[in-house]
Amino acid sequence: MTPNILFYVKDKTLDGKLKSFLVDGKYRVLDNPDWGPPGSSTALAADITALKPDLVIMDYVSEDAFSVKVLQEAVDVLPALDFVFVDGSPQTTVENVVMAFNEGARGFLSSDVTKQLLLTTLARVFSGPARFRPISEDASILESENQKLGQKLSKLKVHLNSAQKLVNYLLTTPLGSQPRKVLVLSDSGYQRELIKKILEDSNFMVITSATMEDAISQVLSEKPRIIISDYNLEEGKTGVDFCKEVKFTHKFVPCYFVVCTAGEEMIPKIMAPGNGVDDSLLKPGNETLISEFITRIALGLIL
Repeated sequence: MTPNILFYVKDKTLDGKLKSFLVDGKYRVLDNPDWGPPGSSTALAADITALKPDLVIMDYVSEDAFSVKVLQEAVDVLPALDFVFVDGSPQTTVENVVMAFNEGARGFLSSDVTKQLLLTTLARVFSGPARFRPISEDASILESENQKLGQKLSKLKVHLNSAQKLVNYLLTTPLGSQPRKVLVLSDSGYQRELIKKILEDSNFMVITSATMEDAISQVLSEKPRIIISDYNLEEGKTGVDFCKEVKFTHKFVPCYFVVCTAGEEMIPKIMAPGNGVDDSLLKPGNETLISEFITRIALGLIL
């Protein structure tokens, strides 16, 4: 199935140049009406969706976030619709570009765009869901993509719920009214210091242990609110073993127990019913993972 592309580019010379790049038959250029002066974003979005394109390539108008509003309102009607913006205005700022991408734009081209850059952008736009390939040919791929999207959506819902709980906690709990003590167990000095620094930078009080025996002693004497343990410990022991020792043998249950692992495939095993583990996290390795790590650790102050 050939993707339909609709142009809304006021500069006739630029409009003609862009269309001339698409003469190989891989894409179908829709006959667009003689666009008048832009009225409301709602009216333009209605004109666009009436033609049912797969992609809109249009001028970027930053004033009053006009183009972004068109994108939002058109996608509300046609959820699979993609937008690529063309910009020749010196008024456009980095914030404008970031906002456009945050709202779902798939590309942002300058007015001097080359054929190669345009075709590369289109290839990236249409390399996602297999809606432009024969269904019989790609049914299994589409099913796999849907499963992955479902898994990502489930994770996002969990993270959103966690973030809402944390915000509610911060809004309703006086500063300093809850203990922020965390115990970190790892037989790797590097891991202990890494996690300790991350947590101390977020104002947690951190205690560290290198062995399970020492950690149990620290738990009983310091009574941390949160315990973070590596999965792999000394002498073949695991973070799950440590959790069971703390919660089931020593009956120290008023703690939020987290097991960290470098392998995502280990998480179902760690979180198996009966282990007593409250959360399992991938070890933080970049800014996004560290931010998520801190947020979910902070939930231990609530739950």
